[in-house]
Amino acid sequence: MNWVRAIAGVLVLWSSTAWGATLTWTANSEPDLAGYRVFQCSQQPCTRTSGNASSLATLGAVTSFNIGTPAVTQYYFITAYDSTNNESGMSGLATFTPAGAPPPPPPPAAPPTPNGLHISAVQ
Repeated sequence: MNWVRAIAGVLVLWSSTAWGATLTWTANSEPDLAGYRVFQCSQQPCTRTSGNASSLATLGAVTSFNIGTPAVTQYYFITAYDSTNNESGMSGLATFTPAGAPPPPPPPAAPPTPNGLHISAVQ
C-alpha cells in the first residue's frame, strides 16, 4: 500500500456560528484502512514535524469530524492508518478562521502536498 498517497482525497471544513465546524474528506479506498488521525495547529507551519501540531482525535473509518467553534484561527490535517498502524503522509491543510477574525498570515513556503482537506458550514 502506498500510504503517502492514501490521503489524496478531499478534506472539507465547513462552519456556521450556530452549529460549529466539521472537517470532511473522501474515504481512503485501501482494503486494510483502519481509520484516520486528525491533527490541529494554532500557527504555521502546520506539519507533524514542525512541533506545532497536536493530535486532536483518532477515528475509525469515518469521513468527518466536528471541531466545534474555535475562537481563533486553527489549521487541520489528517492522516490515514492501517490495521498494522502504518500511517500515511498528511493530507492538505484546511484553515478555519472564525467570523470577524483577521485573515491568517500567509504560510511559509513548503513543499507541495496533495490538498484533500476542505472546510464547510454545518446547518
